[in-house]
Amino acid sequence: MRATRPYTYLGTVQGMCRECGSLVPCRVLADGPSVYQERLCPTCGKSRARIADSVEWYAAMMRTGVRCKPPRLEGRPVTRGCPHDCGPCRFHANACHLAVFSVTNACNMSCPICFTYNRPDRRYFMGRGELSRLLDGALARAAPLDVVNVTGGEPTLHPEILGLLEECRRPEIGRVTMNSNGLRLAEDEDLCRRLADLGIYVVLSLHTRRLEASQAIHGCNVVDAKRRALANLQRFGVRTTLLNVMIRGVNDGEIGDIIRLAHEHNVVRSVTVQTMTFTGQGGKSFLPRRHMPLDGAAGAIEDATAGLMRREHFVPHPSAHPLCYAVAYYLKTGDRLRSFTDFLRPDEFRDVLAGGYLVQPGDAGEQIFRGAIDRLWADRGDVPLLRDLRGLVERVYPPGKTLTRFERQRAAEDSLLAVYLHAHMDEDTLDLSRLVACPDQVPDADGRMVPACAYNLFYRMKDERFWDAAQEAADGLRR
Repeated sequence: MRATRPYTYLGTVQGMCRECGSLVPCRVLADGPSVYQERLCPTCGKSRARIADSVEWYAAMMRTGVRCKPPRLEGRPVTRGCPHDCGPCRFHANACHLAVFSVTNACNMSCPICFTYNRPDRRYFMGRGELSRLLDGALARAAPLDVVNVTGGEPTLHPEILGLLEECRRPEIGRVTMNSNGLRLAEDEDLCRRLADLGIYVVLSLHTRRLEASQAIHGCNVVDAKRRALANLQRFGVRTTLLNVMIRGVNDGEIGDIIRLAHEHNVVRSVTVQTMTFTGQGGKSFLPRRHMPLDGAAGAIEDATAGLMRREHFVPHPSAHPLCYAVAYYLKTGDRLRSFTDFLRPDEFRDVLAGGYLVQPGDAGEQIFRGAIDRLWADRGDVPLLRDLRGLVERVYPPGKTLTRFERQRAAEDSLLAVYLHAHMDEDTLDLSRLVACPDQVPDADGRMVPACAYNLFYRMKDERFWDAAQEAADGLRR
């Protein structure tokens, strides 16, 4: 009798070969407790990457659907097939929820974990007119937008960064965020003050508080600089997201410290955990290459917070593929954090997330929250929770006054802490079925809106503003 294979076959997706860059079929299989994506390249052979720590979690996530928002304009014709017709093409299933604008290739660091490409030999700074045109195109396709993100390189090195951020302040945009490594923010108090005046949200990268881990992640010691940057953001009242790149076996045990900092600093509105992506200028060479899927990140958070935040608090974001995004929201109740799952059913939680990147406190949301209050009251529930939940509802839905979608989001945010888990795809984990639902898109100089992971893997290194592909090829031949 023929032996049984040691794994369980779950499906097939279209992926990528890391070695030759070809699009290749990949098996999805359960082996032991975990789920893997195994590429089958006819030239380079097999290779596996973990996409879920738990088979049970994977099965539960894959039973959830993606609530795609149709774009306002028709996509580009399909000629070469995904991912070579991005713009997006007509096959792309989702409109943009988060628009990402790369305004410079200049950076004052060279991090071993960097998953993007920024050429060091020629600096590029986007002009305000160019940004204005890109914003017009993005809004024509997907307005309104909860969030637009300005990134780089390091955006604070742009000589006109404040003018660019001011250009982004449009009525169709709810929140303008700017990524930063924090080095300039640690020293430039005037910049922090002006960011607060403009109402900009800073996405501060904060991956470790240990010198050894900082050396591995950043290639240098920036622990004190990160601390000073956060102190300045707190001092001047700059709304902040703490961005943590979680690397298995390197800094995953530190996420509890990051969560505590978020709770201690009232300017922090959210924590975003991006699991390590082994691609780009630095990340493609980072070792060891141990992929951390979303459930692994959720488990690390549960362990590091001693159960304050638990795996079951995280639900797949309804507007993205369930292997790409999971999110937990917490209501601040005194010095405690209470998960939305304490008073909302999973379907209700997903309902108040659907339609954008942030919580959508629309008219339907009011009924969901008031229903939760009624249940807590009827069950003689937690009195502090009931009090603070009622306070949240009264601020977001004030009697006799109707707030806009963005006004409601701002009214709610002081009472909430959001934790987003985001798994970018790299050459080992690219899955075109995930890519076609991507809501994070990058407007480029040719007027395209490119899904973020397609941009990172196929487009950015072909853009001479950011990378010299010919020089990279020549260097590769010399090596």
